[in-house]
Amino acid sequence: MKINTKKLKYGAAATVITVVVIALVILLNVIITVLSDRYNMSIDLTPGGNFEISDETKDYIASLNENVEICTTVDELTFQTTENVYYHQAYEVLKKYELNSDKIDVNFVDMTVDPTYVEKYKQYYDGSINDYSIIVFNADSNRIRVLSVNDLFNTEINYYTMSQSIVSSKAEQVLTSALMYVTDPDPKKAVYFDVVTQSMNGDNIIEMLENNGYEVVTIDPNTEEIPEDADMLIINAPLNDFSEDLVDRIYNFMENDGQYGRNMIYTASYAQNNTPNIDSFLEEWGIKVGYGLVGENNMQNLASETSVYAIMTYIEENDYTGGIPEEVIGNPVAAFNARPVEILYDFAGNVTTDLLLATSETGFIMTNEMIQEYQETGNEPDIAEQSVPIMAVGTKYTFIDSEQVRSNILVIGCDDILNSGLTSQTYYNNGDYFVSIINKLSGKEDSLNIVAKDLTSETYESNATQVTVLRIVFMFGLPLLVAACGITVWLRRRHK
Repeated sequence: MKINTKKLKYGAAATVITVVVIALVILLNVIITVLSDRYNMSIDLTPGGNFEISDETKDYIASLNENVEICTTVDELTFQTTENVYYHQAYEVLKKYELNSDKIDVNFVDMTVDPTYVEKYKQYYDGSINDYSIIVFNADSNRIRVLSVNDLFNTEINYYTMSQSIVSSKAEQVLTSALMYVTDPDPKKAVYFDVVTQSMNGDNIIEMLENNGYEVVTIDPNTEEIPEDADMLIINAPLNDFSEDLVDRIYNFMENDGQYGRNMIYTASYAQNNTPNIDSFLEEWGIKVGYGLVGENNMQNLASETSVYAIMTYIEENDYTGGIPEEVIGNPVAAFNARPVEILYDFAGNVTTDLLLATSETGFIMTNEMIQEYQETGNEPDIAEQSVPIMAVGTKYTFIDSEQVRSNILVIGCDDILNSGLTSQTYYNNGDYFVSIINKLSGKEDSLNIVAKDLTSETYESNATQVTVLRIVFMFGLPLLVAACGITVWLRRRHK
C-alpha cells in the first residue's frame, strides 16, 4: 500500500497543532489561577468601589513590618460563591488585604474538616472560636483579635416584622481596625463601668470601641479598682448616683496627679434617678446635665413623626470632625428622649468647654416640673423655643515642659444616641461622629475613617451553580472543543 506522504504530513501537523493548542489552553488556565491567587485580576466596576479597599487601608497595610494572619473559619468556596452579596463583598475585601501586603496571610479553614486548626490560637484568646469566626493574629507579638463574620455588617431591625437584615458593609473598617489593634504596641485601654443601668447600649459602645482599635475591659467600680494603665473611662447612664468615695476615685483618675492625659465618656438617660454626686463632679468640668426632655417643634428635624422627643441634630464642623468625611458635615444625628446639656462657661481657670451637638433654634426643654404640671392639670406648658445642647466636652489642662496636656470628659445627654439601631444606619451619622470624637480625645492620630458601603445597587453575582458551570466550560469544555475541531479536520483531510 502506498503511503500518501502529503496527507500524513497534513495530519501530523494538525495533530501537533491540536496538542499544542490544548496544552496552551490548559497552561493558560493554570497561569491565570496562580496569578489570581497572588495578584488582583478582578476589575471592580461598581461606582463606589464596593469590592475594593480604600487607598488609606492600602497605604497602612503596605507599611506593616509584622506578620499578620487572618483566618476565617469557613471554607473558601462557601464564602466565595454565596448568593448573599454582602458575604461575597466581605470575601473580596478579605482577599484584597493579602494581595496588597506581603505581611498578611489570609486563610479559610473548614472547621468540619479540620476542627483542630484553631487550637494554636486558644492559648492567646480566652473566648470561644466557632464557625464563621475571623481571627486576626499578629504572629510576631502574639496579639489577637477574634471577630464574627456578622461583625462585618451593619444591620437594622424591621419592627413591623421583627426581622433583622443587613443594610451595609463595614468589612474594611472592622478588619483594618483589627489589624491596627494587633500591630499597635501600645493600644488605648478603655474601662467600662458595670453598674446598674436601664440602658441597652453598653454592648454596642464596647463593640464600637473594640472595632476601632481600643482594648476594653469591664469592671465593677464598687468592688474593683480602676486600672492605673487605663486611658479612658466609660460610664453609661447609671441608674443611681455614685457614692462620694467612687466619685473621688474617678476624680483622682482624671486628675492623674496633675499629669492629666485621660478621658471619660459619660452618657445620661431620662430613666436615671437623681445623681447629685455625679452632677457636682461634671460641673467642675463646666457641664451640667439637666432634668427633663429635649424636644423639637420643627417636623423636618424629627426622626419620628410620632414623637417631638425623637430629635435630629446636625453635625457642624469643629475640632472633633476631622475623622469623618467632609461630605458628612451637616448630616443628621438622631437622639431619642435626650436630656439637656448645659454649658456653664466657655473658659474658667484651666477648664474649657466645647459644644458638639445642639438642636435647631426650634428646639425646647420640657422640664420635669412642666411634665408633672401637665399630667396633673392638663394645661399645656409655656415652652420657649431655643437651641438646646445635647453633647459637649469639658477639658482640664496643664503644661508639662511647655506642652499642653489634657484630660477630657465627653458628656452625652442621651444614651440612645449610641443605640446599635442608629449607629449602624448609613442615613444617621451617630456612629461615625462618636468614633471621630473619641479618636480626637484619645489622640489616635493613626486612625482611619472608612465609611460603610451600601451594596443595594444592582451588581452581577455568580451563584455556586454558575461558578461550577463556568469552571467546567473554561477548564474542560474549551479544550475538548479545540480537540474535537482538530480531530475533525484531521479525519476530513485523511479521507480526501
